[in-house]
Amino acid sequence: MDSASIYYLGVTLLLFLAFAAIVARTYSRKHKAKGEEPKFRMMDDDKPKKEDNSEK
Repeated sequence: MDSASIYYLGVTLLLFLAFAAIVARTYSRKHKAKGEEPKFRMMDDDKPKKEDNSEK
């Protein structure tokens, strides 16, 4: 193996480890609530809030 092949292998492994870290963090139980929050916020926008326009 020449140095270019070793460099290519190293870069490939580094990118794979970065991808694996992103996947692990995304699907971890610790960050699940934070990841689900935008979905519920988006669904809340579909239901208009009832505003009380009556004068008191």
